Amino acid sequence: MKGRVLMIRFDRRGLRLATISIAALVAGMAGAASAQDKITLTFANWAAAEGTTRPGIEKVIADFEAANPEIDVVSEAISFSEIARQLVLRARSGNPPDVAQIAGNDTTLLAFTGALEPLDGYVKENLAANLKQGADAGLRDDGGLFAFPWNQSPAGFWYNKEIMQKAGLDPNKPPRTIDELTAALAAIKSSQPDVIPLAIDTTNRAFALSSNWPWMKSFGAVPVGEGATGAESAEMKAYLSWMRKIAQAGYIDPGRRIGEFRPLAAQGHVAFIWDQVLLKGVMQGASKMSDDDFYKTWGVTTLPAGAGKPTTFEGGHQLVMFASGKQKEAAWKFIEYLATSPDAIANYTMSVNSSLPSIKATGKADLDAALGTPVFKAFSDEIIPTLAPQPYGPDFAAAATAIMAGVQEAVTGSQPIDDIAASIQLGLPQ
Repeated sequence: MKGRVLMIRFDRRGLRLATISIAALVAGMAGAASAQDKITLTFANWAAAEGTTRPGIEKVIADFEAANPEIDVVSEAISFSEIARQLVLRARSGNPPDVAQIAGNDTTLLAFTGALEPLDGYVKENLAANLKQGADAGLRDDGGLFAFPWNQSPAGFWYNKEIMQKAGLDPNKPPRTIDELTAALAAIKSSQPDVIPLAIDTTNRAFALSSNWPWMKSFGAVPVGEGATGAESAEMKAYLSWMRKIAQAGYIDPGRRIGEFRPLAAQGHVAFIWDQVLLKGVMQGASKMSDDDFYKTWGVTTLPAGAGKPTTFEGGHQLVMFASGKQKEAAWKFIEYLATSPDAIANYTMSVNSSLPSIKATGKADLDAALGTPVFKAFSDEIIPTLAPQPYGPDFAAAATAIMAGVQEAVTGSQPIDDIAASIQLGLPQ
């Protein structure tokens, strides 16, 4: 009897253990199946490659994954200078990422490969209506929308009110014309010789041509692209002559990239700087200046005009997906989240990236109110309306070297301006 009871107890225990084991096995199989069902997206970007933006983009990705537990995002960090080349190579080899961050002429060059997925079919009517006017300018070809505007970061003419006041200038009346600017530069150089009167990027690279393009347009010069008058036009020579004049007077520092001027501006060593909306965040990060002190010290407005109208260039970032991608719906969901989610806009676009969202309204009253700060308002109301698409494409990339080599010769050399203009013309795509 005891043996039978012991046997029954043993059998029940064994049954219980077997039940537990089967349950664990089923749970494990379900977990494995769940893991297999997850969608994995690869996201090539330079935000994760830079120390100042990496924590922000990592948080946004984590927030997206929490809101979309069926999707895992693998961030592929690639430097800004390398990403376009790598994306073109990967697209040609049939191994592109699902989503990529891109900007400027690189966006158009990538579109020229034919590897990008047209996005019009993904953009719902309400999103299209909420896009800011001109946010997608330059992002369309015969196939439609090839890139979605992640953020907007046009350039503005920043002015240091304290430096202007020390030079005897009205700190609330920044220069509106090239002549007014030239006079202001002279006053600043005379009163404060240790200050760089004007910070402008004249290095030989495609970004510098984008940055200088509005200055050329201010003189009425259009060296390449639609309506081009070439490099030997009177307008282009006037621009080159003015650049030489202000360089020889010591009003600019031709050897620096725009990023090298930013810490100097934060330290109060730059009077005027032609830079993007993100400058505010960069300067405050470097100087720890409060918002109130920043607005007392700095203002921003449109580019001073010469013979032409003031314009600006779009330095914002775009998001693309590839036609060969296997997870297009999930990729679009991620793109839409990055560009339009209030959390992504608050935690990355406006804060970490110090730029403007590409949509008119976020749907969050406090977030929309934050877009009414003096700098954001100046960009939205005054500067963005002067955006003028540049003639991006292979010709622009090819022209950049010739044009910026000529600009460098104008600001550092002694070759006659006519000869410089002729040399640039020879280097332009025919």
